[in-house]
Amino acid sequence: MAERAGVMRGLTANLVVFVGLPLVLNGVIFGLGWQRPSGPQPGLPPGWVVGSLWLVLFAGMGVARWLLLRARAGAEWVSLLALLCLLYPLYTAGLRNDRVGLVGNVVTLVVALGVAVYALRRVRVAGACVVAVCMWLLYAAAATAYGIWR
Repeated sequence: MAERAGVMRGLTANLVVFVGLPLVLNGVIFGLGWQRPSGPQPGLPPGWVVGSLWLVLFAGMGVARWLLLRARAGAEWVSLLALLCLLYPLYTAGLRNDRVGLVGNVVTLVVALGVAVYALRRVRVAGACVVAVCMWLLYAAAATAYGIWR
């Protein structure tokens, strides 16, 4: 019973950190009015939808990190991916620079693909959680590219 409680504490701690940090960042984004893009962005949902989606994706990364920690299999890669995802609104000047955002999406996608392959080879469920991040990054990069070059 004590072992199960320890397992649940580990999962809970990962989820608190991985959902808490983007919640704080979303609060900053909305507090500063950054959720309003610089211009129309066809194909991208409203800011509150994107923020909500990222909360789900971060929860998945938290689960992936926890699973990899339990398997003693390099959970730090998921932490690196989460950090890159958290930095996005900062290096895009408050979500206003679409070209830098596109480069950031592509770089983060490449890292996410590497982390997904790594995780899939160790703990399939952890890898699947990271694949969801890859799918969103691919979509966001394509929609951003379309918005820039249309």
